[in-house]
Amino acid sequence: MTLTTPEAIRTLQRKLYTKAKQEPAYRFYVLYDKVWRTDILMFAYRLVRANFGSPGVDGTDFEDIEQKIGIDAFLSELAQDLKDKTYTPSPVRRVMIPKADGSQRPLGIPTIRDRVAQMAVKLIIEPIFEANFCPNSYGFRPKKSAHDAADEIAEALHQGYTQVIDADLSKYFDSIPHAKLLAVVASGLWMVQFYIIKLWLKAPVIGEDKGGTRRNVGGGKPTVKARRKAASSRRCWRIATCICLTGYGESINYAGN
Repeated sequence: MTLTTPEAIRTLQRKLYTKAKQEPAYRFYVLYDKVWRTDILMFAYRLVRANFGSPGVDGTDFEDIEQKIGIDAFLSELAQDLKDKTYTPSPVRRVMIPKADGSQRPLGIPTIRDRVAQMAVKLIIEPIFEANFCPNSYGFRPKKSAHDAADEIAEALHQGYTQVIDADLSKYFDSIPHAKLLAVVASGLWMVQFYIIKLWLKAPVIGEDKGGTRRNVGGGKPTVKARRKAASSRRCWRIATCICLTGYGESINYAGN
């Protein structure tokens, strides 16, 4: 289900996008107060609700919030914690999803409370970074999808290219060094105001075995092995960029692929 962005939020997003587009080096200093705005938190909740996600480690689902707590009370408490900077994310629940080849991939499920906070931040900062993303990047962007990336590959073949090289970066999101990621984010934002981004990156990950026993299975600082993988990822990206610049091909990206 597609939800229509309220006009007040859309107006704010347009202003942020326009400023970032006109001045790519500009850093936004006063934005954090928008995160706990009532209309933004309510729309963030509606977006999260529309995804029909599972509960996080606290076991709280949408029915609990709407029938026992009340949406207004739930969002009011979250807004106050964000405003007072007392907000602390819960651990992330990890479940294993079967893949077609018989292996499994981990899926992290934050609590609904954390997902609403994350969505509120996304509503604010996404237009800033969207303004200057590369046009050939299709991963997790508004109005772009894997189908669009495949269409661009097909178009390149029609233009005369004869080979497609598929590079899949294994466990890409698990291997991003937090310091370098935050440096990229800080290029457009004053990071002091968005301290919660660091908290989300450091949140522990809780897994559950077949017997129902929970244990900490990760989270926080990437391992040395992960940092080495990230270095390899950056080299792959540089190679793809060189291919484009020399005219020998086109680089089409969807998430880590």
